[in-house]
Amino acid sequence: METLRNIFRLSRPLNLGIIALTMWLMMRYVLKPFVEVNGYELQLSDGKFFLLILATLLIAAAGNVINDYFDQRTDRINKPRDIIVGVHVKRRVAMAVHQIFNLTGLSLAFYIAWSVDIWKLSIVHFFAAGSLWFYSVQFKRELIIGNVMVALLAGLVPVLVGIYEIPLLIREYGADVARYFKITRPGEDPAVYFKYMFYFIFAYAGFAFALNLIREIQKDMADVKGDKRIGAQTIPLVYGIKNAKRITAALIVAVIAGLVLIQQLVVNDIWSLIYMLAAVVVPLCFSLYFNHFAVRRPEFIRAGNALKVAMLGGLLYSVLHYYVYYTTVFD
Repeated sequence: METLRNIFRLSRPLNLGIIALTMWLMMRYVLKPFVEVNGYELQLSDGKFFLLILATLLIAAAGNVINDYFDQRTDRINKPRDIIVGVHVKRRVAMAVHQIFNLTGLSLAFYIAWSVDIWKLSIVHFFAAGSLWFYSVQFKRELIIGNVMVALLAGLVPVLVGIYEIPLLIREYGADVARYFKITRPGEDPAVYFKYMFYFIFAYAGFAFALNLIREIQKDMADVKGDKRIGAQTIPLVYGIKNAKRITAALIVAVIAGLVLIQQLVVNDIWSLIYMLAAVVVPLCFSLYFNHFAVRRPEFIRAGNALKVAMLGGLLYSVLHYYVYYTTVFD
């Protein structure tokens, strides 16, 4: 029982919860209202969508396990009290758990893709599993590459929902949309209807990518002692802590500017503005402040935690957007 509890800790349940929440929000509050407002229905059944989330969680958990497996040397320096692999969970058990999680997740992904007759969709999960392995083994120690890789995988989470659902919508309703456009909007490409769904999802994906990139650099600043011991080429080690702080500050300011621009040009309503300021911009400013004055590891971790709050706030905006823009239509 104790081993199972530690394996659960090793999988990082909070991060897995955020992944599951992200996928559910994308389906429930982004794609579903966009489809139903036009009288259509989602094509991926609840059961298959649950399996899609489960497959993604298992592969992410496998990545977390293998990351800790290869991080033992640095963790002995950075966080000796939090080491699990080699202390609470045997190394061979951790490797076995990694393989079981990966195999099960990939099998589920392939089954879902096969059941909807688009088996190539499963390639995305195989790519994610391979990337997480190579990140832990090699790229985590490489300059910038590891940071970008993790950020890309985080941005891929909301995109996964669109990758699996939108092709099914095109197959089911593409002809209807084409006829509608021919009558009401002649000369315009009917594919734009489905592209709009991807645009909204890509907006959340870009937000997730940017914040995870910032968070990865902040984590590198927190782990600089252990990374130095193994010869890693992280941004704070190559360019110095001060420059790493400047880079993260510039990225945070860029994210805030981008959010303000999108709010003004795309979702220009007072409720969106109030929400974005309170739930996203304020936590980002806290992260910027904590990051600027951070010296010790816990202080960099605090900056990263503020970033997590902003990330959650950005994801939950989908709920507000639904109630502002769709409830009046459905009522």
